Amino acid sequence: MTLPKRNERDYLEIKDTPDGFSLLVKQEHADELAALLRQYGIPHERETSIAPGGDEFFFTDVSVKSKVETVLESYKNVKGS
Repeated sequence: MTLPKRNERDYLEIKDTPDGFSLLVKQEHADELAALLRQYGIPHERETSIAPGGDEFFFTDVSVKSKVETVLESYKNVKGS
């Protein structure tokens, strides 16, 4: 019997900033998450290589925060991660 893999996307957490909120994303997930946010019409800015191996997404429209949370939860729970 083997243990199930750890969900590699659990690290995704929204952080409040003075100008809205942000999301630190590993580069391996950044492109597909950016595409998903665009698909849902969520405006964001992406800063690449903000940290080693990571990009950061910035959101200035706080009214979309609940929508981003919903997208993140569905993204975290996708099979095959």
